[in-house]
Amino acid sequence: MSWRFLLKEIPGNRQRQRGVALLVVITWIALMVALVGEFTYGTTVDAAQAANARDEVRAHYMALSSVNLSRLLIKIQQRFVDPVMSQAQQMLNSFMGGANGANGANSGSNKDNSAGSALGGMGISLRVTDYAGTLMGFFSGSKDEVAGLGSLIGIDTTNIKGLGMSSGRFDAEITSEDGKIDLNCGSGVPNADAHTKQITVFRLLNALMYSRRFDRLFSEADTDGQFTTRIDVARALIDWADQDEQGFAIDGTSATGEDYRYDAQRDRYRAHDDSYYTTDEIKMVRGVSDAFMEAFEPALTVYATDPNRTCKVNLGAISNKNGGDCTPLLMGVIRATALSDPSKPPTDSAILDDQRLYPVASLLCDRASAAGFDSLDSIVKVLQNPQTAVMPDDPRYKTFQSLSPIDIKAADIGNYAYVKTTSRVYRIVATGEAGRVKKKITVIVDTGRRPENYFTLNSMSEQGNGVIQYWREE
Repeated sequence: MSWRFLLKEIPGNRQRQRGVALLVVITWIALMVALVGEFTYGTTVDAAQAANARDEVRAHYMALSSVNLSRLLIKIQQRFVDPVMSQAQQMLNSFMGGANGANGANSGSNKDNSAGSALGGMGISLRVTDYAGTLMGFFSGSKDEVAGLGSLIGIDTTNIKGLGMSSGRFDAEITSEDGKIDLNCGSGVPNADAHTKQITVFRLLNALMYSRRFDRLFSEADTDGQFTTRIDVARALIDWADQDEQGFAIDGTSATGEDYRYDAQRDRYRAHDDSYYTTDEIKMVRGVSDAFMEAFEPALTVYATDPNRTCKVNLGAISNKNGGDCTPLLMGVIRATALSDPSKPPTDSAILDDQRLYPVASLLCDRASAAGFDSLDSIVKVLQNPQTAVMPDDPRYKTFQSLSPIDIKAADIGNYAYVKTTSRVYRIVATGEAGRVKKKITVIVDTGRRPENYFTLNSMSEQGNGVIQYWREE
């Protein structure tokens, strides 16, 4: 029997069965490929979600660790650094007093007199909070970073445990809230004392916004097509925090209501008519835009800083560090003395001239960041003698030789500011990073306030570490 005969004997249905089996196998393989692909994709997504959840927890606790270390630095600043700096300041004042006396007896050279004037009134300030980022590197940096930081101060960190991290990092910025204008000063129940405080805040706000560089903020319509002036915004900021419905007026005899038509907006709301809760609430006031917040928010606060509630600004706490610029605030404080009585011209028109005041104010801010001030007199000395405010080897020396003196008195500045080297309220912006997740915690710590929660487990410890007024995690 030949093979050709056998092939002819195979039934046709058996050939069809072989084709069906092939289709079943192909279909099964395609189904398994889809199932395996779906399973692999689901597993990958679950693994990524688990990794993100892990990194989120790590980033949260890294930021929390940064907050705790920042509060420790604040405690070290107040307990150890500030007393030492105060003693050093007294020694410097006594030394400079003797040096000035010697210069009075012996005229000396012009260069010596210039150096003495430039150094006179300079404070001694060491703010460990300004170096929070560097100090955090000992705990959050890699082993190489920790070793590098240790070598800068002559410490071998090889055998020190607990320094550095294998994965992730955290950082913090610590700034003082004392060197700002307190919008909550004068808030609450209206009375004669509150009105006096409101006048101080109003004049500071008006002077802060006086510079011509801010004209564009008040010459363009807002999103609702409304125009506002500097005085309108200053009044609205005060009216938002007081508890009456009368518009603010310096003479206190205003009979008009504080109708800023908040209920006419697309999202209707009413004026708070009480103290601000956070600085974010400032955005809800009429005339306050994003551009306004970008320009003036660094100079504004809603947290009580002055223990005497005089609404004055602590110029001993201003600084250019951590990306800040205290020049507009300092110019505003100085100009408040000239704008106190609009019916009278200023004693010296240079106070209102940006080209004459800005260079000196920027120099004062640089000095505040480096060494601080010992008193308001040190600020007045620089304003009255700008030519001797810098050393001959300073690149700005020739510029300052062409500046004329600005006539101002320390008593006038004292109506709106004071100098205190210690700070009470601090803002902590802590960040933690793990993988692709980044957490930020913003905290306001008041070191001079008593806890309001009487059910806390340890009120003395909480007060000693500083009472938390504000906490936000994002």
